[in-house]
Amino acid sequence: MRLPTRDSIEGLRPISRNLSLDLIAAIGVGVAGALVSSLLPTIARRGGLEPLGLAVLAATPFLTNLLSVFSGRIGPQTPRQFALLRVAGAGSLLVLLVVSPALVIIAVALVFWISVSFSSPFQLRLWGASYPARMRGRVVGFLGTGRAAAAAVAALIGGLLADQIGGPPAVALAGLVGAVCSLAYWGFRSSGAAAPAAYTARESISAMRERPTLGRVALAQGFFGGGFIAAGPLFALVNVDRLNLSLADVGIIGVLTAVATTVSFLIWGAVSDRVDVLAPMRFGSIIGLGGLLAYAVAPSVGVVWLAAIAIGTANSSIEIGVAGVISAETPLATRAAAMSGWNAITGARGLVAPFVMSALVQVGVVSVTVALLVCAAASALGVVLFWWASDRARTEPALRMAPESAR
Repeated sequence: MRLPTRDSIEGLRPISRNLSLDLIAAIGVGVAGALVSSLLPTIARRGGLEPLGLAVLAATPFLTNLLSVFSGRIGPQTPRQFALLRVAGAGSLLVLLVVSPALVIIAVALVFWISVSFSSPFQLRLWGASYPARMRGRVVGFLGTGRAAAAAVAALIGGLLADQIGGPPAVALAGLVGAVCSLAYWGFRSSGAAAPAAYTARESISAMRERPTLGRVALAQGFFGGGFIAAGPLFALVNVDRLNLSLADVGIIGVLTAVATTVSFLIWGAVSDRVDVLAPMRFGSIIGLGGLLAYAVAPSVGVVWLAAIAIGTANSSIEIGVAGVISAETPLATRAAAMSGWNAITGARGLVAPFVMSALVQVGVVSVTVALLVCAAASALGVVLFWWASDRARTEPALRMAPESAR
């Protein structure tokens, strides 16, 4: 057995330090994001927001993903700018301590998701400059596990606090935690991440189109993810109208999804490193499709709980796959631009999908079950396209680049 040398141990210290700071920041995003997603819609509804307004609130993260195509000009360029943007986004939730009408809630959610969407391209580049390519999947899986676990705990504690001190103060407290944790990036050190080249919206889309594999995977995710986005508003109709679930039952659904996401992040990260970067998407999408089909025909809450586990497992596989394929297919210099292009393409889909099937159900064209099966059909096409993209990638020359630390 080869023992580690002093030089190898010294070389690991910066990686360990950055990884610790990354984890702290990920926990902050998990805490703030969990309450923004779980409590803000209920708070807004109680504040008088109509169903169309709730759809707008649900679409805010996709709108900001679309707008992030401009992050090459106005997004963060250094780790400290990254930290300040994340602090501003989470800190905006503190406004709810002062005012919390429905329109303010939408504005606050928009600011929060802008901070996440506009910083994610730079974050992907930062990871490429800070961690060896051989451990990329495990790093993303480790950080995703921390974020998902924090989100699960925050959702439980946040709900209890909301009953005691009110919804807006509970969300504001989560924002404070998120802002403090985001300051961890102030101490992040990575010489290869400094002053990346600025890029335009056109260059973001071009960075995606230059690599055929990225385009194929984006197409697959367009169908797979689009089916789930369209199904999202319909899940509540299954829970309430068909199964008449209690709030405790619904809470268990959220916990099971979060736990499955937390545990599977580490598994998919290892799969990405040891098999290939598209393997998590190929297999995870099949599991997710099974969960969507189970939700569509669920006769009891037990089936819904199984569906929640499957969907949570698929969620992490897609996130690991996106980070892996963009990192593998683009050099460090254009990675942030490619991530912006990806966000823009998927964001455009997310602005439309939530309204499509819900509108058809609302006017009585289809039942909830039929609508969910149509969503599942779209996701099934995405599963097929993931496998097609993987097969085509094997027949094309792999992207050969210098070690990421030298780029």
